[in-house]
Amino acid sequence: MFKKLFIYNIFLSIGLTSTVSFFIDLSNSSLPNEQFPSIVINGSWNNWDGWGITLTDDDNDQVFEGSIDLENGTYEYVIAGTGSSDSWSGWGQIIYAPGGSSCDFNPNDNFNNYGFIVSGNNLNQAYCAGSCDNNCNGGIQLSCEDESACNFLEIGNCQFPTENYNCQGDCIVTIDCDGNCGGNLEFDECGVCDGPGIPYGYCDCDLNIPGCTDTWELVWSDEFNGSEIDQSKWSFQTGTGSQYGLWGWGNGESQYYKSENSSIINGKLVIEAKYENFSGSNYTSSRLRTKDKGDWLYGKFIARMKLPEAGGTWPAFWLLPTNSPYGGWPNGGEIDIMEHYGCESMNSGDPFATVHSSMYNWNGGIQPPSYYLNQEIDTNEFHDYEMEWSENDIKFYIDGNYMGTYFKTNSGWQQWPFDQEFHIILNLAIGSSYMACTTENNLFPQKLEVDYVRVFQLGDGCGLDGDINQDNFVNVTDVVLLISSILSGDNNFNLCYDLNNDSQINVTDIVTLVNMIIGPIGTL
Repeated sequence: MFKKLFIYNIFLSIGLTSTVSFFIDLSNSSLPNEQFPSIVINGSWNNWDGWGITLTDDDNDQVFEGSIDLENGTYEYVIAGTGSSDSWSGWGQIIYAPGGSSCDFNPNDNFNNYGFIVSGNNLNQAYCAGSCDNNCNGGIQLSCEDESACNFLEIGNCQFPTENYNCQGDCIVTIDCDGNCGGNLEFDECGVCDGPGIPYGYCDCDLNIPGCTDTWELVWSDEFNGSEIDQSKWSFQTGTGSQYGLWGWGNGESQYYKSENSSIINGKLVIEAKYENFSGSNYTSSRLRTKDKGDWLYGKFIARMKLPEAGGTWPAFWLLPTNSPYGGWPNGGEIDIMEHYGCESMNSGDPFATVHSSMYNWNGGIQPPSYYLNQEIDTNEFHDYEMEWSENDIKFYIDGNYMGTYFKTNSGWQQWPFDQEFHIILNLAIGSSYMACTTENNLFPQKLEVDYVRVFQLGDGCGLDGDINQDNFVNVTDVVLLISSILSGDNNFNLCYDLNNDSQINVTDIVTLVNMIIGPIGTL
């Protein structure tokens, strides 16, 4: 569940640098103020490390200015007020671009960042902070001296044309499968642009179920019907993460994990987060995992859960590698089937899924992809959060409704470390160093309720070998049914009746079945 909300890809090419100048009008803003007296531009050029470009207002016109030299590439940024109240991060109070607006550089993501493309020419970034206007009051005009700018004016703002294009109108970024410049639509495994791949419940692109052998069979589950947590299936991770060198579990989280905060109540696993001081932490909660007790390569993973609602809560249902040959996080990979921020301001307050790898992570990589259902979900009701993982892709669903697919490419283990066993983690974290909302202490305690967790893997669709009548027992009744099928002259081949796997159904299968029941009796 490692995250950083502001990371975006930087596409750099080796070459000469260009100067990018910022003119940020704060005349309609509460910044700067006593708490955050300094104004900075934090951007992707230094991996969003905070304390970026410090802007100044030497003429006291409330337009803060600064510049940076950058190589050709695509960049995003936000405006931030910082100061002694935020001396450790440089992210005190953030001003974003209006979501989905013309200056929201990537309207298809959830970060509402400003942005620009450097393409061998100096350029200016002039905004009334928090808007797409060049200034707040209409009275500020900037002198433009870059005659190579596409829309050069003697007085005005030097800008390049629509994002992702050069001055000749050529697309300078990736064109997706639908022909969109800078788009992110991909062909699914059935060759459909932005399609769902093989639809839910089917095993081929032609939607043919007869003869289909890609059948999910239950291999592990916890229905939480006992009186206590089954420790043959689950173990607890406790503390603050400092024992792993990850204080705050790598995210600046505020809770101390205790096993006592998990229990079985009315057939549900309940993880309870409490607002209480314990061992230097202001909150307690729980984190459970199946490592070395339940580890799988590929399969379908489902958890039926009801999520907490208070601001600052961060429940998750996710997977980490059990023994990674590629090294520690993020190299070994991470699969987040469900995460939910208790903040309406973050990711629209919707549950989402994502993946992490050496290529896609917030620790110097490309921003991890996130998948949403794109329809309203009442998280205070139980829902099935689901993932299907194969050797070529990872699909995500909520209640069987398709969310999106992460595809294997030709980029090696850096993009696809998902060829090893992973284990399940269930936890309820509180806060983080970047969560953009206040933790609502007055609403605690908060609970994550889990009705069940189930793991399926592909089988032959026959269930228990020899169970002809599918009653979960192998006995003489199955022998009778098999004999009847053979004597009837039924010519429809049934995979489940071919017990010796010779692609024929005959007396040899009867002998095989009898041997299953009473032991070997010889051959005919």
